[in-house]
Amino acid sequence: MAAIVLLLVTLARPAEGVVTETRPAMGSVASVTIAGTTPDAAAPAIEAAFAVFRQVEWSMNEWRDGSPLAQLNAWAGRGWLALPGDLCEVLALAKEAAVRTGGRFDPTWAALSDLWRFDGSANVPPPDDAVRARCTLVDHRLLELRPRGAACEARLARPGMRVGLGGLAKGWALDAAARVLRARGHRNFLLQAGGDLYAAGTRGGRPWRVGVRDPRGGPLDELTEVDVRDRAFSTSGDYEHAYLADGQRYHHLIDPRTCRPATASRAVTVLARRAVDAEILGKSLFIQGGERALREASRWGAEALIVDADGAVHATRGLRGAAATAERP
Repeated sequence: MAAIVLLLVTLARPAEGVVTETRPAMGSVASVTIAGTTPDAAAPAIEAAFAVFRQVEWSMNEWRDGSPLAQLNAWAGRGWLALPGDLCEVLALAKEAAVRTGGRFDPTWAALSDLWRFDGSANVPPPDDAVRARCTLVDHRLLELRPRGAACEARLARPGMRVGLGGLAKGWALDAAARVLRARGHRNFLLQAGGDLYAAGTRGGRPWRVGVRDPRGGPLDELTEVDVRDRAFSTSGDYEHAYLADGQRYHHLIDPRTCRPATASRAVTVLARRAVDAEILGKSLFIQGGERALREASRWGAEALIVDADGAVHATRGLRGAAATAERP
């Protein structure tokens, strides 16, 4: 799961008419904030949003025993398995994203999850031959789906394959929760899950302001700030879930094509209309890096701010102002 990499500047300053609830969710911490309301009016909508997060945690967590995704992984190489509709939708999005990004995003990366460990238990990279062998199990084309009424059946073609949705599920959950809040009449709110958020409307008439962490600073050091309104915001960085070995940085943002940590970037921030797109693009652009990544963001109708491996800052047109304040002398 992605770590918390955003500094929510506006939430550090209490304001009247703003109600916030924060709870553990989806392997991280999630917050629901509604502006222009009262605690009593906000409570049912907040509960409905957290209900979405609980459903995603149950259905799409590969580490949760008995979850539909865990069952799919356990069934790898054994044939078709019936899955619930929400998981089917996310798996279809993941396969589409893998094609669209040229394999830089691939949900079958999870076959590597016990090989590359970033929990402090083994701060040394795995042997090259182990990486090469496991890499044969990373191929989105070998995750197959077929419709079954309102749901689907899926199969992983080879034993040992695994699907991991940590780079997608939280974004999907934020989009679903935003629809729930709007259906209940709320237009001004902020949803956050780990390093991903969706900001709707305003906070007291002003856009939500979000701070972007400096990838080589401390947890509270900002690189810049960005105003966000009716957009999703996602940051991916090489500073969380990482270690140094022989002077080289190893981190959890794995390039599925090489099955090794990507080296083109230090951090990538994406603004997109959908949280699921922001999350997918964050990983893909991090792996691609530089000006080519900016062009890909523009093709998706998104904005991006990229800190490359040398510390230089690149930005699409809509974030050039933020990039200017991020430059270091």
